[in-house]
Amino acid sequence: MKTLLRNATVVTMNFQKEILENCDLLLNDDRIERVLRQSSRAKIRADQDLNCTGKVVIPGLASAHSHLTGIFQRGLWDETSFAEWQTKSNATEELVNLSAEEIYSLHAASCIEFLRNGVTTALNMFTVRPPLNAAKLDAARRAFLDTGMRGVLAIMLKDRSPDGEPLSATANDSWIERVKEIAKQLGDIGSSVSFMLAPSGPQLCSDQVLISCRDLAEELNIGIHTHVAETKQQAAFGRRLYGQSIVKHLEKIGLLNSRLSIAHANWLDEDDMDLLIKHEVKVVHNPSANTKLGTGFLKVKRMLNNGLSLGLGADSVNAGTVYSIFEQMKLCVLVPRVLWNSENWVLPEQAFAMGTIGGAKALLLDDLIGSIEEGKKADLVILNPGTSLLPRNNIISQLALSENGKSVETVFVDGKQVVLGGHLQTVQEKDILPKLSALAPRIEAARQRVLGIRAQ
Repeated sequence: MKTLLRNATVVTMNFQKEILENCDLLLNDDRIERVLRQSSRAKIRADQDLNCTGKVVIPGLASAHSHLTGIFQRGLWDETSFAEWQTKSNATEELVNLSAEEIYSLHAASCIEFLRNGVTTALNMFTVRPPLNAAKLDAARRAFLDTGMRGVLAIMLKDRSPDGEPLSATANDSWIERVKEIAKQLGDIGSSVSFMLAPSGPQLCSDQVLISCRDLAEELNIGIHTHVAETKQQAAFGRRLYGQSIVKHLEKIGLLNSRLSIAHANWLDEDDMDLLIKHEVKVVHNPSANTKLGTGFLKVKRMLNNGLSLGLGADSVNAGTVYSIFEQMKLCVLVPRVLWNSENWVLPEQAFAMGTIGGAKALLLDDLIGSIEEGKKADLVILNPGTSLLPRNNIISQLALSENGKSVETVFVDGKQVVLGGHLQTVQEKDILPKLSALAPRIEAARQRVLGIRAQ
């Protein structure tokens, strides 16, 4: 099917970062077939012709670090330390004990929120209880497929507690074979859902697990995603555990490479940053989670100036705010201005690049998404400008600092309209959202148990 988007302002995010006025885009099935730099007055044969006069087309945004299950704990814990928040959040999830279908509903609702905010691709770092449960993994996969969102399913693995104590875990050979089966199943679906390995954090994994992930990622040609030095305490614990920084230890065991992306990285020293640059590791900045949990803030400008590739992540909404990359762009630009001098300020155009092509690179998908170029996937967002984008003085600055998702009118993923006029075209929200409300009594019972409150 061919679709023509006619007479739009197109923010390409190509190598030249071109913004094309009065531009036509011709989509052919799941790909961008032509970028016509001047709106064509000649008749172009298309099955669907959309007049985009006055509208802005941007690449679909990417959240390169997300936890979709966290939506059920939104607003629940507001603690004064990361360790306390993590302990209570994990305990609540264990007590609620979500079924596969409940996980499906939660993840689908998260995808709906992402899509409405112009996010077409998200990495879902997913803890499966019990480990590698087939029904729950399938539920997470189906949420992406049914909503029409492009997804990266990153399965969390760990065999140590936060204190470094060994956990009972599946035998190494067993989980490796299971992961291979999962990767094959996901590979059979096509390109809309891909797969990564996600050791939870190096300090939560034995070297055996980390090295197995390294070897398996190379064998399957997939990426690895992990948390690194999110908090000052984690960075210090890593030094005690390894006798050197976490990043230096990852280099020692051969885990630093261009397939690796790391989330947070708030507490790295100069040597650590240099190692990331040397090995072309991607970094994912999560400003809303960092600020809400008080864990620290990434020195983005230093990394960008030295050639590191950075993306943005919405993390989990119980750790941050909303599933929106527009939100992350704002915080990415604004927070450094109250922390550091101007040489460390992030520019709006840098934040916008992180939310588009930077996120695509972190997900190893930049040959498919992240920019509007001929041959790439037709993952696009049409914005019908509201006051955030009018008058149009500096479109990139306004997108990064003023837009909040309300201008999102139409969203294409793989050339299919998944949002039209602000409404999902793929799933019925009225069938999904009540299932979230139905969890409230169990969540409250779990909260009371975590707090030690006796049921009345």
